[in-house]
Amino acid sequence: MLKPHKKITRKEIKRDPFLETVDRLEYNFEKNKKTYMNIGLAIIAGAVIINFLINKQAQKEYDSNSALGIALVAYDNEDYENAKFQFETISSEFTGTSSANVANYYLGKISYDSGDFKISETYLNKYLDDYNTDILVPGTIKMLSDIAMKNNKPKDAISILDRGVRLKINNNIKSEFKLSKILIFMSLGDSKSARNILSDILSEKNLPADIKQRGEELVGMM
Repeated sequence: MLKPHKKITRKEIKRDPFLETVDRLEYNFEKNKKTYMNIGLAIIAGAVIINFLINKQAQKEYDSNSALGIALVAYDNEDYENAKFQFETISSEFTGTSSANVANYYLGKISYDSGDFKISETYLNKYLDDYNTDILVPGTIKMLSDIAMKNNKPKDAISILDRGVRLKINNNIKSEFKLSKILIFMSLGDSKSARNILSDILSEKNLPADIKQRGEELVGMM
């Protein structure tokens, strides 16, 4: 005769702690499944958008670089009207790219060479505010300071040169800016300021021979 099954109470049931943890996780997931799915979809959508924007910016940089190459060829061939048109197109259609920044410099230089100093100043300042090509900085500073001098604004010219000195660029280039400041102070009759700057330049270590020579020539002019 079969014995009746013993009724097992809840207390007598021994559960595997690991399985209990899994059950809790599954229950929690089922309970919040919609929330988790929304979060997952948001992450995926965000990744897709970011990837799209990165690819779009990369394509924009590529296209702008190609356009800049064409413009520079025209400029080197002294076809300035064509080059100007190309640079203007790059500046307006590829804003935020390094090529647009370089285009602003060349637009400023073309205007400077043609005597249109007001437009030149605008483009050169746009370049300087967001420059990423150090090699074009010295020419930009010198043109802007010269424009200020042509407008009878020597103090503005000095401020522009001071801005150049503060930039994170080669020390020899900074010395060039200081030499330009000396000439302005001399034109204003401020020999004291000119001498102080010249003394600082000549005391620099590893001063290039050409800058040292120009400095010594200025000493003889004072």
